[in-house]
Amino acid sequence: MNLKNKNIFIHIPKTGGTTINCAMNNSEWQTQPDFNYRHIDYQTKRSNSADIFNPLKYDEYEAYNIFMLVRHPVDRIISEYSFIKSRREFMSLMKPEPKDFKSYIKNSQTQNYMLGFLIGNRMYDTKKVTKDDLDLVINSIKNLNIKVGLFEEYSQSLSYFSNHTDLNWPKNIDIKRITLNRPKLDEISKEIEELILSNNLLDLELYNFCNKRFDEVTKNSSFKKLKFTGNKYNYILKFTERFNLLEIELKDLAFIKLNAGFFEKLNLHLQKKLKIKDGQNYVSLWNEALLKSIEQNIPNSKLGVDLKNLQIKEDPLQTTIEIAKKINRNIRNTSQDVKTYRNKLILDTSEIKKPKKKFKWF
Repeated sequence: MNLKNKNIFIHIPKTGGTTINCAMNNSEWQTQPDFNYRHIDYQTKRSNSADIFNPLKYDEYEAYNIFMLVRHPVDRIISEYSFIKSRREFMSLMKPEPKDFKSYIKNSQTQNYMLGFLIGNRMYDTKKVTKDDLDLVINSIKNLNIKVGLFEEYSQSLSYFSNHTDLNWPKNIDIKRITLNRPKLDEISKEIEELILSNNLLDLELYNFCNKRFDEVTKNSSFKKLKFTGNKYNYILKFTERFNLLEIELKDLAFIKLNAGFFEKLNLHLQKKLKIKDGQNYVSLWNEALLKSIEQNIPNSKLGVDLKNLQIKEDPLQTTIEIAKKINRNIRNTSQDVKTYRNKLILDTSEIKKPKKKFKWF
């Protein structure tokens, strides 16, 4: 890892850590967890941060600048669920597998994961964290003087880190891995908010401790203004390396599987043949190709008829979401649907035109 070897960054999932990791390393994408970068090992699904919070190892870490971000449990869990709800490799770790957001919140394997991560638990571990675990983490933060920032005070937190380490942030910090489709906080019902809080009391206590500590240590500090660049479209090309765009909203992947060849060819054509580098252009062209193929090949299907009323949004991703909602409404993976939709989409690459470059006039 290309870090000053005295810095250790602890990346709790869904706290904006990928952006920090990439900025620290001047890398296009997230690096592998190691001594200086504490995160989840992809193979074991387990955090590598436990030893930092082991009192018997404090002596090994006293000379290091250790820092991390925390996020309010309500906002973090909304982001987490929106990010992984269509990812079977994660959802299948829970027994029973949650069918919706409410059942996800109620599942004991999802609860108090900020704390669980820090003490080295596996993702969706069946082992529950305790008040003793919370006390252990809080005492470790105090004893090792771990610098804790807040996701809600992102820019100030990064400035705080650089003020107390030898980190120098780049002039422009690229935002990485934004969840593509998640509800806003004010769209969440009071019932859901209270359900999250009641099932994550230890995480809430940890957050409140860190919030108070951050306010105290930064009270008289001055912060350098940082510049962040990019938006959710920066993540599109990385997302589509592994996932279909429809997965940001689709409840059942049957339609994707029934037309896997079409979607694979479409993605390859956009990324490899046309070499689309702009996420928004990618989504616009992807939407157009899908809608055109449905119109030409299955216009009289339930989905085809419903899509005739589709309103194209100014934001291409919102159009993708509306398409996915209509697929959710019209396709049930019955034998009749399989017959209607299997391998019916055909890609006509001649109709996909790469957007012309815009020239600036001076």
